[in-house]
Amino acid sequence: MPAVQKQFEEFHDAIKLDEDDEKAKLREKRETLIDALKANLPDDVPAFSFFNQGSYSMSTGVVPLDENYDIDVGLVFDCLKDRYPDPVTLKKQVRDALDTHGRTVLIRRPCVTVNYLRNGSPEYHVDLAIYTKRGDDLLDLAKGKENSAAEHRVWEISDPKKLKKDICEAFSDAKDLAQYRRCIRYIKRWRDVQFRNGGAPLSIALTVAAKMWFKPKFETSGKPADLLALLGWVNSILNNFVGATTSEGYHKRLRVDLPVSPYSNLMEDMTKLQMETFQEKLEALRDALDTAYDEDLPEDACKLLKKQFEDDFKVPEKSQTAKAAAAPVISTGNSA
Repeated sequence: MPAVQKQFEEFHDAIKLDEDDEKAKLREKRETLIDALKANLPDDVPAFSFFNQGSYSMSTGVVPLDENYDIDVGLVFDCLKDRYPDPVTLKKQVRDALDTHGRTVLIRRPCVTVNYLRNGSPEYHVDLAIYTKRGDDLLDLAKGKENSAAEHRVWEISDPKKLKKDICEAFSDAKDLAQYRRCIRYIKRWRDVQFRNGGAPLSIALTVAAKMWFKPKFETSGKPADLLALLGWVNSILNNFVGATTSEGYHKRLRVDLPVSPYSNLMEDMTKLQMETFQEKLEALRDALDTAYDEDLPEDACKLLKKQFEDDFKVPEKSQTAKAAAAPVISTGNSA
């Protein structure tokens, strides 16, 4: 295996959300919206609490290729779903409270999205998931659009806080957890690069797939081997494509079930063509990683990887790698 760990970690540094810059701006947007909701919601709307969710809260976020940064926030209203038989009613009230100059607010099926524009182009957006409480630790999520038919306006049982806990605590060892998060970010950037025209699997599906199938890999010296870890994970994903019959006929599909309520298949909405394309692109990634693993020179391996991840994955000059050590010995264990 070529000595490319340095290039992987530099790639990771380039694509991860910056703690002190973009995350700070996103937190500022969130606080502004929370203040606006408290000031503008009608008096008869119950009080609410909020929490961060999604990749922002799980430390798996990547810099978006289109520079449209986002944060996912859960709003938990202090009532039961019975207070709003039509969940879109509550979503409309949130929308109306935030729909002021400088913001564009849209009701989407899973959330209310607030877009901030600069020179006519999206710069930031905040996805607000609207929840009500239940009689236990679970929540009910408001789903449906403004013009949805009645059967699509539903409250869906949800457990976002446990999901975050499960993802964030997938590994107890700090080095394992760090590599796991790096590889999730690698595959998310790969997704953004490879599916620019749409049809991509959900980001949360890839994250859950890591919880299901990712295994850390390290050299015997203890140094992380991200190339081998990513290759092993991609192989595991591909090995879990199985034949299934859908309304589009028999074809291979990947199933990734949410590990918490409502335990839904996160790949369910992908069409036959989208699933086939996903599999083909994963096979191309696997082949690139496998070939890179067999290369002797880091620069040759990185040229292959750059084709999958694009410009943020740098190819070192030959002079920089001339003194690279011999191929490292790799442990086959999960974390050693």
